[in-house]
Amino acid sequence: SIGISVVTALIALYSYSLKRHTVWLIVFIALIIFACARLLLRLLHIEVSEFFLLVIDILLLGIFVYALRIFRDYEKTSTYLKALWDIDRAILTSLTPQNIIGAIEKRLLEITDCNALTIYKIGKNGTSLETFANYNVKREFHKQILEGNSEFIWQLISSKKCSVLECPCSGKNSGFSKVLDEFGFQSCLGVPLVLRGVPLGSLLLLTEKKKNYIKKDIQLIEGIARQLVIAMERIQTIEKIKEMNVESVLALVQAIEMRDPCTKGHSLSVANMAKEIAEKLDMSAKELELIEFAGLLHDVGKIVVSEDILQKPGPLSNEEWLIMKKHPLYSAEIIKPVKNLSDISEWIKYHHERWDGSGYPEGLKGETIPIYSRILAICDAYSAMTEKRPYRDGFTKDKARNEIMENSGKQFDPEIVEIFLKYMGDPS
Repeated sequence: SIGISVVTALIALYSYSLKRHTVWLIVFIALIIFACARLLLRLLHIEVSEFFLLVIDILLLGIFVYALRIFRDYEKTSTYLKALWDIDRAILTSLTPQNIIGAIEKRLLEITDCNALTIYKIGKNGTSLETFANYNVKREFHKQILEGNSEFIWQLISSKKCSVLECPCSGKNSGFSKVLDEFGFQSCLGVPLVLRGVPLGSLLLLTEKKKNYIKKDIQLIEGIARQLVIAMERIQTIEKIKEMNVESVLALVQAIEMRDPCTKGHSLSVANMAKEIAEKLDMSAKELELIEFAGLLHDVGKIVVSEDILQKPGPLSNEEWLIMKKHPLYSAEIIKPVKNLSDISEWIKYHHERWDGSGYPEGLKGETIPIYSRILAICDAYSAMTEKRPYRDGFTKDKARNEIMENSGKQFDPEIVEIFLKYMGDPS
């Protein structure tokens, strides 16, 4: 019985030395309860055998060991849930792929206590691997893996199941195991990364000492891996948007400008101004990128409008004006099916709405007009006023600014007018 108390005391001191104060407190309480139980028996003059006291101590010790286990599970689950929360927040708010992956790496390292990690994704050809991200892994390690020692990774991808590999290892994974051993890693947990049944790649968690992963550990890591897949999909989406910026968007803008030479450079001018206003409004990097796309694409619907109308040297007739007023609708219809750009279709659709409700196509008023559309409206109007058209010369910047000012609260959002006049369109 005394021996059990001594052991319990040693456990408490060890826990305190590791700064696991909650564990220390629980064990210390156990010691107090042991002592109180013995004291109570003596005060009540209840004589019991040492064997009975031993049984009671063992039962109490068992209860507290179980309580400690529950607490550790709770602590681990809390850490895991916090990690998921932090990763979710990073995915939703981070401005760069580096920040997103950095947040995931940090949480994985905290939860798993591994020494290094690396993420490989399947290349575009479907038969090769590419390094997507890594922590504390040397370039030579990647080189050896990508040059022919990747059988363990492909096994993960094909099976879509987690696997633990320890060194030394023989058999079909010996090539990969040899690389691990060469770089000082003794254990590797491989986690396949799968999006809606389609494999994207794999996550490897590497440790310099052999590590036993229990089932619950692997389940928690798989949960983080699912968040990693979401992050990878988002990053690939961003890359696709950027690819479209280089290829399709500029091609569409050039096509519009070839049909209406008087508007050459108009879309790029609107895009640049809209992005600058959005920056002054402290919009996110994603919003800045999308509003730049919206500026480039706001007149893409003019592809549907006849060149006779676009290049008419005088004012449009009522019928022609009705056709021209449909170009925001055409633009929105063209953009909406484009993957990753559907959000801006609404912004483009309403960029000719007016603050006082007299605009088109739906006569929206005030803040019912999306703020992105309100930004585009000012930029579009200013650019159009300062450009030369077949039926008039372009306004000076000073005159265009006065027009913007006079229409504050009528055609334009007063707050955006104030920002525009302060930072852009300086009089010449």
